[in-house]
Amino acid sequence: MFTIMFFMTIEVNEQVRVGAVFSRGQLRPVWFDWNGRQVRIRETAFSWKTQEGYTSFLHFSVTDGLGLYELCYNMITLNWEIRHAAD
Repeated sequence: MFTIMFFMTIEVNEQVRVGAVFSRGQLRPVWFDWNGRQVRIRETAFSWKTQEGYTSFLHFSVTDGLGLYELCYNMITLNWEIRHAAD
């Protein structure tokens, strides 16, 4: 017997507060506050960089073990945003 898990991804696009570690020229988010709770990041699955005009963004696909989230760091304003969530 097996279980099929289905995650529905929703577009969020809202600013969040993120705790992150800068080490050896790398940025790594470790937690973020969203929907009244603090989500502790268990693993970063992917990270990538995009460019929109003069602004660079760092994207992180992260999981807390239960949900999958895309966090985005604006390298000009230094703000974080949650772009997508799948709980």
